[in-house]
Amino acid sequence: MATARWLVLSLLVSAAWASAAAAAHEKKWKAGAAVGGQVVEKERRRVVAEGEAGTVTATDVADAAGTVYRLQFITMDPGALFLPVQLHADAVFYVHSGRGKVTYIQEGGSETSSLEVQRGDVYNLEQGSILYIQSYPNATRERLRIYAIFTSNAINSDDPSHPTSEAYSSVSNLLRGFDVKILRQGFGVSAEVVEAIRSAKSPQSIITYNPDQKKEEKSNWTEEIFDALWGDESPLNKKKKKKDKHKKKKDKKDDKSKSETFNFYSGKPDVKNCFGWSKTMTNKDLQNLRGSNIGMFMVNLTTGSMMGPHWNPKATEIAIVTHGSGIVQVVCPSTASGAGGDRGHHDEGGRGGGDHGHHDEGGRRVGDHGHHDAGGRRGGDHGQEGVECKNSVFRVKEGDVFVVPRFHPMAQLSFNNGSFVFVGFSTHMGQNNPQFLAGEHSVLQVIGKEIVALALGQKNTTAVEKLLSAKSGSTIMACVSCAEELERKAEQEEQEGGKGEREREQEEEEERERKQREEEERARREEEERARREEKERKKREEEEQRRREEEERQRREEKERKQREEEEAARREQEEEEERRRREEEEGGGGQGGGGGDDPREEEERRRREEEEGGGGQGGRGDDPREEEERRGRREEEEGGRGGRGGDDPWEEEEGDWGGSSRYRAATTNLKKRYHRGRKGAVFQSA
Repeated sequence: MATARWLVLSLLVSAAWASAAAAAHEKKWKAGAAVGGQVVEKERRRVVAEGEAGTVTATDVADAAGTVYRLQFITMDPGALFLPVQLHADAVFYVHSGRGKVTYIQEGGSETSSLEVQRGDVYNLEQGSILYIQSYPNATRERLRIYAIFTSNAINSDDPSHPTSEAYSSVSNLLRGFDVKILRQGFGVSAEVVEAIRSAKSPQSIITYNPDQKKEEKSNWTEEIFDALWGDESPLNKKKKKKDKHKKKKDKKDDKSKSETFNFYSGKPDVKNCFGWSKTMTNKDLQNLRGSNIGMFMVNLTTGSMMGPHWNPKATEIAIVTHGSGIVQVVCPSTASGAGGDRGHHDEGGRGGGDHGHHDEGGRRVGDHGHHDAGGRRGGDHGQEGVECKNSVFRVKEGDVFVVPRFHPMAQLSFNNGSFVFVGFSTHMGQNNPQFLAGEHSVLQVIGKEIVALALGQKNTTAVEKLLSAKSGSTIMACVSCAEELERKAEQEEQEGGKGEREREQEEEEERERKQREEEERARREEEERARREEKERKKREEEEQRRREEEERQRREEKERKQREEEEAARREQEEEEERRRREEEEGGGGQGGGGGDDPREEEERRRREEEEGGGGQGGRGDDPREEEERRGRREEEEGGRGGRGGDDPWEEEEGDWGGSSRYRAATTNLKKRYHRGRKGAVFQSA
């Protein structure tokens, strides 16, 4: 029994340790999310919707201020329809591939608007808008891929994996959630119509949609949706009434829709040379982004190229790798002057990043954060206050998401065997102007060589002059084999310096195991102590029970002995009273006759009585028969013994007095007397 309890306690301890580890991991995630620095592999996205016509996956990241952003990746087959949804958050969409049409109604709007979208387009919709997306069929079967970022206080909850609200909700849920009577009265339709709508099976989020009829002949299903939502006041009903007027304004609306999108592949890039190009988009470039804190950027690096070292003073970069793979190096800005910088540890493949710290504008520590490599291995833990900020190097591949917090200098490099393309969203804390360390626009050039030399600990300015004089004409430059070399060094540092990290992790693991063993040992000792206490209490209860039974047995014996003494005492008193009564009777009888010699009066009286009886009985027969005489004598003696009298010559009289006066002893005495007298009779007969 004790063993079973010990096993149960061990299981409980193990479960408690697992729960504590999970809580620690969640705490680290939140600490990392507060400053970003995450790398989310494509394989680690969660599935939001999945069907034959398309899928929707998602992941959550955070910026330097701790604001959580939800990224969704919508993939639609040609000829598919993303069913209407209502946005719960502001959203910015980027079209990665394919062509299609986005139809939406803004909150408070009275008509629908459509956007013809294609590869490279960016558009924005506010929360409360209703939209649906249609992908166009094409000969190459290219899918429509849309990357979207959602921002709202509902998503920015304490636990991003369990937000208080999703990014959007299905329009069908808005209808089916109401009671039948509410829908009947609200829409003025019969119960059959409402029941038909409510009883229908909910479709998937993305369905196949290939209209075969001409637009003039087919029923407009969008009109039916909005008729159900707004009735006669539906903007589509108004639209039908003004069909001719709408036709005249069609071209004008098309021009308007073009102004509501931005395309990365149209116009000139901000920077372009033979090593690659880059382009940024802010709220100045897209009318709908005015008032939004989201901007976008795209970088395309050719083989063996690099985006020069730079940082964002007011924006966190949330980037998605759209093609190829590359290396990203991030420098921790929180190391104090004169303390030197550490190279940060890497994962086993040299691709993981170390922990990164972050300070706000006042130099206060905000937190540290870690990275994962492309294979999902951690390159650094999400740090917390008191953890050293480290530099990091990590590798990313197509489909991965990486986040670089503001104030963190970074550089992106492509490998010699392929290009490296990534597009991303930047979270603006005002007008963001990236600061470059190298090139003609370097901030070091503005500071001046003398101050820079002092800041770098140089006694003379020679080295600094050479550094600043080697001007580069662009922020994108050649860097052949830089990515490979950086990755190789990272592997070497991991093998050398990583031993200490592995030893530290091993020590931490051993410490956890030691604490677990101590906890289990403590639980085992407590269980043994409890078992000993229970055993002691059990023995104590058994001893008390034994003493109680012995006491009860002793009381029963004493009670029995007491009753026996009382019975014997009562018998003795009764015998004494009987003797006293007979004595008085004999005295009274002896006094009336005047005395009778020197013999005992009682014996004399008894003898006379027997003689009279014998005389009366012997008149009818022979009185000189010795055997009859002997029998009469025996009967008299027996009668004397039965009445408790004393025979002068009976040897049993003395023994009877010694045995006591109990009834049991008297019965035994009487029996022995009978046997004795029978023996005497036999002797008399033989002698005769």
